[in-house]
Amino acid sequence: MSTGLVIHISSGDDRHTEILTNDRIRIGTAENCDLRLRSSSLPKNVMNGALLELVRNDGAYLVDKFDSSLSPTKNGAGLVPGDTVSDGDEIRVPDSELVLQFFPIRALPAVLPTSTRETHVAPFIEAAAIESAATARRDDAKVFLREFTRELVREINPSTKLIALAIAVALVGGTLYLGFAMYKEIQRSRRLIDDQRAQLSQTKDQVSKTGDQLSEIVRSNREIQASLSLAVKLRSDYGRGVCLIAGSFYYVEAGTGRPLRYPETQVNENGSAVQTNNESPALTPDGRGAIAEYEFVGSGFYVGNGHVVTNRHIVQPWIADDKAQSIGNSVHGQPRLKKLTAYFPDYTQPIPLKYKTAAAKDDLAVCLLDISEIPETIPILPLETDPDAVAVGKTVVMMGYPSGPDRLLALLDDAESRGIQQRYGSLDALLGYLAQTRRIQPLTTQGSITDLDVRRIAYDARTAEGGSGAPLFGPTGRVIGVNFAVFTENQASNFAVPIRYCIALLEHSGWQPPQPKEGESVTQTERPQSSTAK
Repeated sequence: MSTGLVIHISSGDDRHTEILTNDRIRIGTAENCDLRLRSSSLPKNVMNGALLELVRNDGAYLVDKFDSSLSPTKNGAGLVPGDTVSDGDEIRVPDSELVLQFFPIRALPAVLPTSTRETHVAPFIEAAAIESAATARRDDAKVFLREFTRELVREINPSTKLIALAIAVALVGGTLYLGFAMYKEIQRSRRLIDDQRAQLSQTKDQVSKTGDQLSEIVRSNREIQASLSLAVKLRSDYGRGVCLIAGSFYYVEAGTGRPLRYPETQVNENGSAVQTNNESPALTPDGRGAIAEYEFVGSGFYVGNGHVVTNRHIVQPWIADDKAQSIGNSVHGQPRLKKLTAYFPDYTQPIPLKYKTAAAKDDLAVCLLDISEIPETIPILPLETDPDAVAVGKTVVMMGYPSGPDRLLALLDDAESRGIQQRYGSLDALLGYLAQTRRIQPLTTQGSITDLDVRRIAYDARTAEGGSGAPLFGPTGRVIGVNFAVFTENQASNFAVPIRYCIALLEHSGWQPPQPKEGESVTQTERPQSSTAK
């Protein structure tokens, strides 16, 4: 039996639901319709503004009237008067989006079902409840609660108990399962975290090793770059402090001190000189022949306070000249140093040198610049005091004047070189001209240490005769030795005296390390102050 209708109206995107309980239900656009529709949702030729009329008969709703011009359909078939409206029926209007769906409302049953079992309270529970209400003893209340609970449990259906037990078991099992799953997940997460920490630690170690390797590569590259540019830098900084030393010596007769002379030139009847054999003429203190004078060249360098370091065989050249020694032995002559002169680059005037002292064991000597004021253009060469700076394989730079003026002339054109030699026959005149024209420049070569001894350093930087007394620079840019010998058959075996022996000789002669000027670091790279030779 239907007590009303639930009508669901759908028109395009619009949705609406109405509940009507009238015996007659009119649906349309007119004002007297129970369910009014928008005119835009229906065609314009609706009869009297009503689309459909439903009437309730014997507890069901039937189709009474409808606008046949619109040809409405019910569940896809043509609508017929007297059709019963059932649950879920749809009425559509062609040429429109209007859809009406009906759901009849059924009436409630007249008689409600009663429980098959009535609730029964046991008499002893009722008595215990009455007695506990009249007393304040907690034991009676406990007994009542216990008995009440027991009876309540008895009153529950077995099926309910099983369901409750299953629910409880499911809850406990689910809780245990979730707890176990969470525990396993936590363990797995901890293992993952430990693995990630181990990987992170390994990555950090690898990054640290890689960083150390990169630092080592950078350091090595810097050392290589520094070694490649070391010679150029040292030439620029200290080249003007390396001098070419020139001098001469002669022999005197033992006892009398008369200089030994060449024999007088003999002439024939025509007045021309008589040719002698190729043997060296015998020297004699008698006659008016020219004094036998021997010239020599070498290298040296300035270390401050007017001191110049060179080799002992430079200031005493007769000890290294086999020809001079044979002459001295044949005539029992004694050598005498006639003059000693230093020529510095970019300084046009020769500077006289005074012999100060020489080492007894090592090939070292110290001279003084015999000048009232030291030129400020002459730099002080720094001396190395760190013994660890000298090792086999270390880079070294030699700076000196091998081959003396011959190398300087070889740098010129052949015609110019021959013209200079013809105009300036003597060594002093030739070196004076080269100094005036600023052509006295040291040769700078680079190599490495090939061997070490207590009193010598072997290296392979190229040099030659005339390079004796030249400074040997180490990788720090300081002088580590004084060149004293050249092994012409093997360029890897040039030799230098370690600078520590020279420092001791300098200090014995009164030399003091140069003090840095204000605002400069103590690196011995400062320019010298004016000083007077001692």
